[in-house]
Amino acid sequence: MTGRGSTSYWRKVRYRGPDHPVVGAYVRPKLDVIEEVLPLRGLDVLDVGCGPGLFSKHIAARGANVVGIDASAAMIERALREGVRAEVGDAENLRFGDGEFDVAFEANVLHHAADPLKVVREMARVSRMAVAIVEPNRLNPVMFWFSLLVGAERGGLRSSRRNLVRQLAAAGLHVELFETTGMISQNNTPEFLVPALRRFDFNFPLGEYHVAVALKRGAAK
Repeated sequence: MTGRGSTSYWRKVRYRGPDHPVVGAYVRPKLDVIEEVLPLRGLDVLDVGCGPGLFSKHIAARGANVVGIDASAAMIERALREGVRAEVGDAENLRFGDGEFDVAFEANVLHHAADPLKVVREMARVSRMAVAIVEPNRLNPVMFWFSLLVGAERGGLRSSRRNLVRQLAAAGLHVELFETTGMISQNNTPEFLVPALRRFDFNFPLGEYHVAVALKRGAAK
């Protein structure tokens, strides 16, 4: 992770593992949305800000070749224990070459970044085909109050469809898909609520998360 938020804050966050039922219910619908236009099987994917490998492991389970990077060595250690290929790295200065991956993916990184546009531009640079993002929706009441009350999450107050589309376009990308969906949070949703909250896994303005796929100019769909 890079940008906003103190180290002590991130140490206090209790991350569930990729195999936790709530995490699966949070991750899988978003990957389903992405795969509407970008089938992942066989693709080389860079997971920027991979944390403990929540998305990385599920993306790999869909047949992609995944490498994760995160600024936190502790998070990388957890990802490695989950069987994820991962290394310490800076989202604003990726060490990889131009077009080294088919897809660059991130979840919940941009609203923490000191310079989110720089992160998007780096993701666009290292990808051949597309950039895929998952970010909170500031119009969702839960996300709004969470962003307002938790200093390290304050960047979520600027996490809007308009701002995200603008950043993707400024990086030279064409937004092919943009949906707002879900009411399940990876760390905070009680497991017993998952069956009821799955009903919100569709595109609606007050969903908790924005999901977007943006193609490189000239890339085939």
